[in-house]
Amino acid sequence: MKVLIMLIVTLAVLAGSAIAEDTPIEVGGTATVMIREQYIFPTPVFYAQPVGELVFGSVVDITGGQGDWFSIEADNGIEGWAHTTALTGAVLSQGSQGTDDSDMIMLAGRGFNSDVESSYASGKDLPWDEVDAIENITVEPADLEVFLVEGLLLDGGTE
Repeated sequence: MKVLIMLIVTLAVLAGSAIAEDTPIEVGGTATVMIREQYIFPTPVFYAQPVGELVFGSVVDITGGQGDWFSIEADNGIEGWAHTTALTGAVLSQGSQGTDDSDMIMLAGRGFNSDVESSYASGKDLPWDEVDAIENITVEPADLEVFLVEGLLLDGGTE
């Protein structure tokens, strides 16, 4: 029985993911931020000093693209770059805008809804406090750049 339930949940997740992938991010369109916090960078690299920050559900205009990065303009007029992993082409419906339902926005962006999430989590004794602790770890962009240079992962590193 447990195998059947896990199979159904897996198929539901895969179907949801396929639906989410059917909403591509396109230059000239809009996208929704699907993670808790997303910096806006002045250049398409993670270690640049951020020029702004977006939160779950923020809708941005897509003004260009470069590799896995999109140039964006936020509602407050800030322009910069955001990585594709933080965005989804699925935009909130008109009736949903203005609500504070950030968990549902994130789950929808990943192909989940509350029913799928509940069925996946049921019966599992997972260390959610540890997940929360990991999610709260932050790294300053300057520290990330030092790590990349010293680890020879970025031009400018020495041996």
